[in-house]
Amino acid sequence: MKPGYHIVVSAGLSAGVQATMHSWPATIGCFFSGVLIDLDHCLEYCFLRKKIPYNYQDLVDFCWDTKVNKLYLIFHAYEFLFIFWFLIYFFYLGYLWWGIAIGLTVHLACDQFTNPIKPWFYFLTFRIKNSFEKTKTLSDMYFKHKENVC
Repeated sequence: MKPGYHIVVSAGLSAGVQATMHSWPATIGCFFSGVLIDLDHCLEYCFLRKKIPYNYQDLVDFCWDTKVNKLYLIFHAYEFLFIFWFLIYFFYLGYLWWGIAIGLTVHLACDQFTNPIKPWFYFLTFRIKNSFEKTKTLSDMYFKHKENVC
């Protein structure tokens, strides 16, 4: 999903969080977690290209570069999300943490249904099992269709 869409979805979701929880920390946490989870794209760029992406188009081109055969996206993992929700529930964490978890959950759900991936892609264990290789974890649509969903 494009970053602009994540901003719009996170803004709307945050408004809903504010309306139901009446908590500014939850609202702000929801918005920023729903957008900033995508920082793992930048980290991956820095790790694999060994430089900082100086403009957005460099990052988009990197995401669609079929010569780069690995895709890690360490923050995009259902396992971490499940653990996070468990910790929130088990330790009775406050509204800020609920807001962050809601933002992360909706972000992953949006990515799950809009990105050209195989159904199990957002499970880190699936990516590890497949050596993080794009050819094994992304759908054929990724290699045929060039949309900027990074």
